Amino acid sequence: MPDWSQIVFSMDLAHALVAYLIREYKRVSRKKLGRTILQKLCYFAKAAGVPIPFRFDIYHYGPFSQEVFETVDDLILDGVIADESPDRSQSSYTTGVNCDLLLRTFQGELDSYKRQLENVAETFSLLDPSSMELVSTIHYIHASWFTGVPRKEEVVNAVWEIKRPKFERELVDKAYDVLATAGLLR
Repeated sequence: MPDWSQIVFSMDLAHALVAYLIREYKRVSRKKLGRTILQKLCYFAKAAGVPIPFRFDIYHYGPFSQEVFETVDDLILDGVIADESPDRSQSSYTTGVNCDLLLRTFQGELDSYKRQLENVAETFSLLDPSSMELVSTIHYIHASWFTGVPRKEEVVNAVWEIKRPKFERELVDKAYDVLATAGLLR
């Protein structure tokens, strides 16, 4: 018999979606899953139609949601995920002892979104935090800053203005092309 009292803060679908995304990312990627990558994975999951009810705004490292940050804290407190980083200034998330319990609780609702979450985890499994920052910023600018469908040049210029000198214009241009080819800019 599961001990439901172990999960106090994380008993809703949003928490279960984030936990499932973390589990899937850890399954397909050898990369460390820190705060930056997790923020971007949640952003792309929402963009893919997963009902993650978080609001994302553009910040220094690309799209950021305070709600993701708070959800992660809840998941850690409930033992659904764990932060294995020995350095408090960094994070390295993995599944925790209560992850399966939470996912079983929301299994019926999760089934509708597993494919999208798995696709997001797989699609971005090889990118480092800096690359995730760039591609998520491009996507955010493309989806949020313009009325109608913007031209490539408009998006590249806007991203480059925000991100220079960190990213060269040619890299922004190339990353835009990769996202467009993958069908992620619509």
